[in-house]
Amino acid sequence: MAAPILDREPTVLIAGDTAQWTKSFSDYPATIWTLTYAFRLQQGSGKLDVTATASGTDYAATITAAQSALMTAGVWIWAAFVTFSGERHQVDGGTLTVTPNLAAIDFSIDLRSSAKKAYDNALKAWESVTLGQTVMLNGRTYTQHNLNALIAFVDRCKSDYAAEQQAEQLANTGINPRKIGVRLTRV
Repeated sequence: MAAPILDREPTVLIAGDTAQWTKSFSDYPATIWTLTYAFRLQQGSGKLDVTATASGTDYAATITAAQSALMTAGVWIWAAFVTFSGERHQVDGGTLTVTPNLAAIDFSIDLRSSAKKAYDNALKAWESVTLGQTVMLNGRTYTQHNLNALIAFVDRCKSDYAAEQQAEQLANTGINPRKIGVRLTRV
């Protein structure tokens, strides 16, 4: 079974996978214009340019498995441009999140999010302080005598991580865990 061809640009891509999509612009038919995508890593030095091919008056674009395998995991910003005879117009733009290929990485890579790492570090510091140790975290020293600031930091990290989990659940299931549906019926 072939992978589906999207009718818009992908928003998430696993490094090493192929992404295919079609695009249509009534003002810029593929019989005349050329569509090019510029993908740039938001933080870092990643770069990928993709030129779509004509499929009638529509465009067919592909990021090959070999191309995506070279893409660094993270958020990529993209812009789409049409060109013809010296003219150039930006017609679309957005972001693409590239996730790591689990089959190509080893156990030494830490796949936790930044929020999860901060929460885990804050909990580890809390456990150390409650055992009577002095802990240095984010440039501050904590002891059993100044726990209020550490408690506030742990709470903030926990809240950030919970918000990240809720956003992930909403993205994956479409169910908002903060909304409760109630249906009333008469008997």
